[in-house]
Amino acid sequence: MAEGRTHIIQDLKSQLNASQYEAVTTTEGPVLVIAGAGSGKTRVIEYRSLYLVQQEIDPESILLLTFTRRSAQEMIERASRNDPRCLKIDGGTFHSFASKTLRVYSKNLGLSNSFTIYDEGDAEEAIRRCCNKMGYDQDKEFPKKNELKNVFSLCINKGMAVDDAVLATYVDYEDRLGEIKTVQKEYAEYKLRNNCVDYDDLLVYLRVVLGIDEIRERLSSRYRYIMVDEFQDTNGVQADIVRLLAMKHGNVMVVGDDAQSIYGFRGANHLNILRFPNEFEGCKVIKLQENYRSTQSILDVGNAVLNNMSHKFEKRLVSATGAVGQQPMLTCFDDVYEEAAWLARKVQAMKGRGIALRDMAVLFRTAFTSMPLQTELIREGVRFKLFGGRKFYEMANVRDVVSYLRLVANPADELAWHRVLMLLPGIGARTVERLLQLIVHYHSLADIIDKVFTPFCSGQKNSEVFVSLKKLLGDLCAPSILPARQVELVMGHYEPIMRLKYKKEPSRVKELFMLGQMAQRYRTLKDFLADVAVDPDKDANDDDFEYLTLSTVHSAKGLEWGKVFIIGLVDGIFPSNRSVDDAADLEEEKRLFYVAVTRAKEELFLSFYTAKGANEYVKARRCRFLDPENVGKTFDTRTMEPVSRPVYRRSGYR
Repeated sequence: MAEGRTHIIQDLKSQLNASQYEAVTTTEGPVLVIAGAGSGKTRVIEYRSLYLVQQEIDPESILLLTFTRRSAQEMIERASRNDPRCLKIDGGTFHSFASKTLRVYSKNLGLSNSFTIYDEGDAEEAIRRCCNKMGYDQDKEFPKKNELKNVFSLCINKGMAVDDAVLATYVDYEDRLGEIKTVQKEYAEYKLRNNCVDYDDLLVYLRVVLGIDEIRERLSSRYRYIMVDEFQDTNGVQADIVRLLAMKHGNVMVVGDDAQSIYGFRGANHLNILRFPNEFEGCKVIKLQENYRSTQSILDVGNAVLNNMSHKFEKRLVSATGAVGQQPMLTCFDDVYEEAAWLARKVQAMKGRGIALRDMAVLFRTAFTSMPLQTELIREGVRFKLFGGRKFYEMANVRDVVSYLRLVANPADELAWHRVLMLLPGIGARTVERLLQLIVHYHSLADIIDKVFTPFCSGQKNSEVFVSLKKLLGDLCAPSILPARQVELVMGHYEPIMRLKYKKEPSRVKELFMLGQMAQRYRTLKDFLADVAVDPDKDANDDDFEYLTLSTVHSAKGLEWGKVFIIGLVDGIFPSNRSVDDAADLEEEKRLFYVAVTRAKEELFLSFYTAKGANEYVKARRCRFLDPENVGKTFDTRTMEPVSRPVYRRSGYR
């Protein structure tokens, strides 16, 4: 047996670096593994699982907690290739572990073990029923079911009072606090009456049963070795669960990177990982700083960001391969449209040199930032997938405006007519169907305006609505009118409709402003609508299909690409203008930037713009994280090709 263990240890030493080996073989007592970006944390958990089992530790006494079921399965399956006993390790998400445990101890909570778990849709429907029972009309000025669910979830995940949660998310409902609290109470009672729990309840109830000495002792005796992945993403309830489970024996290893804690908006507490050594006496802190992903030039940017973080574990990433690589490039453009046009050309040029689209990614703070780029990629015929947001031309308000324009281009477009008519205030489905039956008999917009809408402009209920629509349609057909002016006219008509329809979503105005800016780059409505209609991603559902990744940084965490572009690095956009006045939020934005930078393996391109013109949502100052005092001389600021406005073959482009 001793010879076998010696062989295992020697084999591990050949496959792990010194820090990884220390993390894998330190099995007793509390351990915090600070795993820098690309430093092989998954490998550490995989090999530690194998090492524990091969030290004759019962695999069923090992508990692995993760944030996705897939990650737990992958780590356990990899370990099992070397020792099938690893398949008996108990691994899963916090929620799946809670569900399994609560089935055993449900009576302690007033539930039977056959309780139902609500998904998000179920939870929202239950909240709607509670509102209806109490006479709260969600069609008027009362919070919608999804908004109430968000508030209740925030209360649990961030430990907030209802008052604070409402003020942080839906300040317009401040005068409804009393009713919201009443709904919260009724929702809790409704779930108990129906023997149901939601996702948040699973964690809260698990913490409750772990607070019972007898149950905690039993679970601690069963799970004598605990591992937790991505500990920086835990909220307060999850951190308490880990502490309670390991209270008896202290054999707990948590793995994470304080510099990649970016989910504060959904309850993750950056302080959990920082406090861990104080929570467990004698905790050993092991740092993984060898990076197996990026060149040193890219890591130098990441290290510069790390150096300027507050409340952190000190570390410095070093390329395990020793490759220096190209210095990351920082480029400035006049506006967001020049940035988008340059990037689309750059992607096409790389593709022409044989670089696969799948090996490139464009990252941004919010999906809104990518809207001009989506248009340019459509122009260039570059297939892309968007992760972390809605595609621009699929947004309901954008489709509404485009539907008005489609009527001008094609008066026989029944779907566009139906969408536009259903938007009209006070006009019901019956009237719309009646109008559609009349419209189908005419072929020109002039005839439709005269023969169909004129009779509705006087002596009819809501006649002023038809007067307004008739005038708009007439104006849209003016000779030599440009698409930008047509969009402007439609927006003037549509804006009061939109404000009523999306009164809790003020960002809709900015999206239409962006649409108007895009329309200025076209001379004909035909070309504008052609680019709107062409979707390069419509056939890209197959995972084997070649596409360019467009992603928010949040959605890109844990992923990597050879070539990475980070766009929109303008103060007020990245970092978000909602964070610049709060020190803690600004620190999270800095960590978000660090995550973005460390997704790149070989080449990194960063860009911002000075925003010439009256662009109301842009501040003409580059991202403060790029200032020399923050990043030193880590960027090549020379442009690799001209950034002047390109000339396109399409006649519609200025």
